[in-house]
Amino acid sequence: MAQAGSNDEGMTLGRMLFSPKGRIPRFDALFASVCTWAMAAAAACVWAGWVFAYYRGDRASMLQILPWIPLLGLGLGAGWIAFCILAKRCHDRDHSAWFLLVGLLPVANLWLLVDLFCLRGSRAVNRFGPEPGGMASQWREANEDR
Repeated sequence: MAQAGSNDEGMTLGRMLFSPKGRIPRFDALFASVCTWAMAAAAACVWAGWVFAYYRGDRASMLQILPWIPLLGLGLGAGWIAFCILAKRCHDRDHSAWFLLVGLLPVANLWLLVDLFCLRGSRAVNRFGPEPGGMASQWREANEDR
């Protein structure tokens, strides 16, 4: 019988980005987080440009930037993706996703950063599923014979 949150079918890209269930190793989480935050930063810059143009009253600039408003949705989507990745990383460290609330405390957010991105996850099956393979282990397996 499979455990709750186990990834019997493997971790697909869609499952990795849009589902908070399961586990993800630290390299995969770091890579996905950097990509997600870059996407959110781009969306925030475009959205801020539109807001500044609106408050300046520059209608021509506003209309040039107006088609980029859907990037606000992209930013919200990036926030959900970041939450899912961090929740999976918490699961790999055998914490509940509620552990992310530690990041709201001023000094404890550094602890959260170290805990999620510097320390290795549980080596065995935990309450969130089996140990994930991840990109690094797939690369290692592919290059073993060299």
